[in-house]
Amino acid sequence: MKAVFRDGEGHLRNGWKGLGFVVTSAIMAGILMWVWTLLPDAVQPFLPHSFFGFLGVLLVSLDFLYLEKQPLTSLGMSLDRRAGRDLGLGVVGGIVIVGMVALAGWAAGAYHLERAGNAQLASIVKAAWLMLGVGLFEEALFHGYLFQRAIRGLGTRWAQVVISLIFCLAHPFNTAMEVPTRIVAMVTTFLAGWMLGLCYLRTRHLALPVGVHMGWNWFLSVMGFGVSGKESRGWWTPVFEGRPEWVSGGAYGLEASIFCVVVLCVVIAALTRWKGSAAPETQALPRPEQAPALNG
Repeated sequence: MKAVFRDGEGHLRNGWKGLGFVVTSAIMAGILMWVWTLLPDAVQPFLPHSFFGFLGVLLVSLDFLYLEKQPLTSLGMSLDRRAGRDLGLGVVGGIVIVGMVALAGWAAGAYHLERAGNAQLASIVKAAWLMLGVGLFEEALFHGYLFQRAIRGLGTRWAQVVISLIFCLAHPFNTAMEVPTRIVAMVTTFLAGWMLGLCYLRTRHLALPVGVHMGWNWFLSVMGFGVSGKESRGWWTPVFEGRPEWVSGGAYGLEASIFCVVVLCVVIAALTRWKGSAAPETQALPRPEQAPALNG
């Protein structure tokens, strides 16, 4: 029984660490998001609930790292010039990726964009602030402690597979969607998780994936497309031309468009070839037998 929980060196297995992290993070984030509902209505828009979810994951990460006697920077979390640079590059990258998908759909005659009559700069800034919180929350949850312990336990490739699958299943897919559209949306979300994992692996920092995540979601909302099935209102409104949903993405958004699959495959191929700015993996991440034990 001991071998089930601990490895040959007596360390708690990384799988149990990851499971404990996910369960504890879900509880802590849920509690803090409930606290958010108690805030006055006038305050809630300035403190989106996604920031409370991120705070929950951050606190759990700090607790688990404390037990392992490791600093927060070991997860690729820091506030410095490099983080600001990677965050900015990521935002631009996310916007460019979504822009390429949107351009391909427009060229295929799937939709055209009309300027929204009630577009306001304040709503666009608010959307950016909201999407920053979403990026921080989801990247800290999926590509922080959990992803890095999965790498230690499974190796990089299998960790990418497992975390990308979890990332995909964590996103809601409306059962009312047409089956081809739902399949495309799930494939896209899996590929997006893989791309974001590569962003971390190439930099060993969460700033780049957070920026890409933020830029991706924000530009979708600015153009008026759905963001993972959630309705948004931006500067434009898409008017669909009757093409199949798996071409235009429909109400779900561009993430359900086959063009998104194509563009993400190209981006993943480019990131795979990119050497990045991270230290060699053998230096950046200790081997499983070198990892500190998780002792109470």
